Amino acid sequence: MARRVVIAASMVALQLCCWQVFSQQATAQQAAAKPEVKPPMKVGTHQPLLDVTTLEGGFHPTWAGLSGKVVVVDFWATWCGPCIASFPQINQLKAQMAGKPVEFLSVSYETRGQVEAVLRKHPLMTTVSLDNDFRTFKAFNAWGVPSVFVFDKQGNLAGVVYPEDVTPALLQTVMDWGIPNVEQEKAWDDPAGAEASFREMRAKAVEAEKH
Repeated sequence: MARRVVIAASMVALQLCCWQVFSQQATAQQAAAKPEVKPPMKVGTHQPLLDVTTLEGGFHPTWAGLSGKVVVVDFWATWCGPCIASFPQINQLKAQMAGKPVEFLSVSYETRGQVEAVLRKHPLMTTVSLDNDFRTFKAFNAWGVPSVFVFDKQGNLAGVVYPEDVTPALLQTVMDWGIPNVEQEKAWDDPAGAEASFREMRAKAVEAEKH
């Protein structure tokens, strides 16, 4: 009888041990399936590729030309409700920073026709620019629009933030060479899928504008 009790206890211990190992493996697999969500770009990144054409004048802003200024790069799209909703705040912020070394670039991947149609209804007072073949969107990993990248006066990334978090105080912190203490925006979890979708939408717009 005692021997049976010992055998039964051993079997229970073995089952518990196996279950513990299985549970640990399952937890590890779940962790691997859910990678850590990070910002689109690491703070401190220096002068990522900037390849855009301004809507007015057809200029090509460069980091050399922006040297000595805090640079706010706002990625947006005409179909993005939160992007359009942020325009009044961005316009107000630009007015508040008048006379200070701050440059605002608003970048869309879309066509001139798409962008101009929206701006007629919803004016944007920044330097609106069109990305060249998605090069800037890809370099910044800026697929989760709206997305605002703030760079210091040497072109080092100080933060990737949501539009509502961009304030005069935040920009002053960056002008003073600080890193703003705000939540960093999270990177889009499927950049390849987002790029494919954006390219498809743009191709359809280009085709529609031919007719």
